[in-house]
Amino acid sequence: MNSAPAPGRILFVHQSCDMYGSDRVLLDIAEAVTDAGGEPIVALPGDGPLSDALRSRHIEVHVLSDANVLKLSRASLTPAGALRLAAAVPSALAALDRCVDARRIDRVHSNTLAVMGGALWALRRGVRHLWHVHEIVERPRFASVVFPWLLRYLADDVVGNSHATREWLVHEQPRLAARSKVVWNGASTNETPTDEAEMVNLRQTFRPCGAHVAIGLIGRINRMKGHTLLIEAAERLQMRGFGDFSLVFVGSPPPGQDIFLTQLRERIADSPLRDRIVIQGYMDEVTPAYAALDIVCVPSTEPEAFGLVAIEAMAAGRPVVAARIGGLPEVVVDGETGYLHPPGDARALAARLEDLLTDPQRRSAFGQAGMARFQREFTVAAMRERMLMSYGFGLKTYE
Repeated sequence: MNSAPAPGRILFVHQSCDMYGSDRVLLDIAEAVTDAGGEPIVALPGDGPLSDALRSRHIEVHVLSDANVLKLSRASLTPAGALRLAAAVPSALAALDRCVDARRIDRVHSNTLAVMGGALWALRRGVRHLWHVHEIVERPRFASVVFPWLLRYLADDVVGNSHATREWLVHEQPRLAARSKVVWNGASTNETPTDEAEMVNLRQTFRPCGAHVAIGLIGRINRMKGHTLLIEAAERLQMRGFGDFSLVFVGSPPPGQDIFLTQLRERIADSPLRDRIVIQGYMDEVTPAYAALDIVCVPSTEPEAFGLVAIEAMAAGRPVVAARIGGLPEVVVDGETGYLHPPGDARALAARLEDLLTDPQRRSAFGQAGMARFQREFTVAAMRERMLMSYGFGLKTYE
């Protein structure tokens, strides 16, 4: 049997301590490095579910601050924000030096565009740098231009989580084509049986007022996930006489952005569907949520670089209705594992949902086809292997 070299010691720098899409991907990759005989060191801007999960897997984690990982925000893209970021660079580099503690680092892995510390530390220390891109940035236009430019000069290797992500980067900076690859995200399935009483309770919670079909949106509550678009589509369904369904929102707003939750609650209060809309909030383990839903929606109004929720729904055997935008068309096969709709089009979204509400057999068929596609393309094992190959440590060449 052929053997591959161990991936060595890799410094991961990430911009979140939560457990959403890019956070779970980082956890899986760090675990893959450990399993391959390497040594991951992870720097995060705070304590939270991600740091807890890393520690439970005996992965070295260092809790810093936003400034010490050079976490970017929209304010960073203003002249004043850029000055504050520049002023924080020396202390950020020193903080990462303390994490490394004079050990040899073979590779730096910056996870998402929203963190600069790893890129600058790698440049200063002469370490090969991989930038793992989980975003497609269309606005503001300045950011859409600047981020690919930064990758051109600060990344030795670029991994996009979809072809759509890579195409955006290469369109803005054609020179990135030769050093960029695509590694689709993977999702794991929870093999721990869910407590039956918990599932009964969750199914009841998701179906207030005696609803029989639960339609769910799982993910951050922010400006782009399409929560209000889904409410508008659902209201159209009610006007057409469909009343046997509920809407379920699982997730929370980003830290410091509770305004999105407030706005969502206000929108729900004004809706005739308010008694059949559930805000479940953040769940440490979302597998039971998928099991308790009948249809999963990803109605994003701005490009999703990939669409982790879509593959998690497919893994659970649930049909997916998603916006035809960003990386989602690479995940959802229209008319086979679910439906795609024009982004921002509540009328079209309502029509796709109506088709599934009236045809339980089609829901089941889409769910089964999605589960088969997940097993072929989107398992964690496949993602881990491809990421190790992108480091140059795989058993075969990754194209």
